[in-house]
Amino acid sequence: MAALILSIPHRAQRGYVLLLTLITLVVLLFGVLFTLRGDLLQNVMTGNTAQRQKDVQVGDIALRQVQQALIATIQNGGNQVLDVAAHGQPWFFTPPAGSMPASAPFYASPPGTPNAYPGFWTNCQGNNQCAPLSSVVSVLNPAPPAIAATGEQPYRILVSVWPANQPTNAYACGTTGYTASYYAIYLHIVEPNGTTATNTQSVIKLCTL
Repeated sequence: MAALILSIPHRAQRGYVLLLTLITLVVLLFGVLFTLRGDLLQNVMTGNTAQRQKDVQVGDIALRQVQQALIATIQNGGNQVLDVAAHGQPWFFTPPAGSMPASAPFYASPPGTPNAYPGFWTNCQGNNQCAPLSSVVSVLNPAPPAIAATGEQPYRILVSVWPANQPTNAYACGTTGYTASYYAIYLHIVEPNGTTATNTQSVIKLCTL
C-alpha cells in the first residue's frame, strides 16, 4: 500500500516562518530592553555614589571651617565659653532647657517633643537658629572661599551650633587650667543643582576659662 504523504501548503509554511520570526524578534527585543535597563540602573547608582562622595567631602571641608571659626570666636572673646563669645550670633542656638535632644535638626518632630521644631532647616534662618557657612567663617582671616563643585555653583550650606548634652570637664584640657565644653555642629548641605540635600552632625570640644 502506497504511503500517504501529507505536505504543508506553501502559504502555511510562510505563515509559520513569519510567526517564528516575530516571536524571535520579540524575545530579542525584551533581551535588549533588559540589558539597557540594567545599564541605566548601574549608571544611576554610580552617579548617586559619586554624588554622595562629593557631599561627604564637602561636609568634611565645611566642618573643618566651622571648627576653626568656633576656635577663633572664643579666642576673640577672651577665651570665654562659646555661650558668651557667640552671644547674639544667629548660628548659635540654645534650645529651651529639656525641650530638645541634641539630634533635633534631623527630625521634624523628635521623640518626646511633638512638633517642637517642624521643618527645622526650612525655617531656621527666619527664626535666628542657623546661618550660612559664609557668615560663620567670616571671623577667619582670610575667610575661606565658598565650597563649589568642579565647574558648578557653590554649595548652599547652613550651620547651626548648639550646646551639646554633655557636662563640662575640668580635666579634659590637660594642665592648661581650662575647662572643656562640648558643642554640637549641625550642617545642612544643599547641592549646587538644588535638588537634593544632606545633613551632618559632629561634636567639638572647646577649652575655655
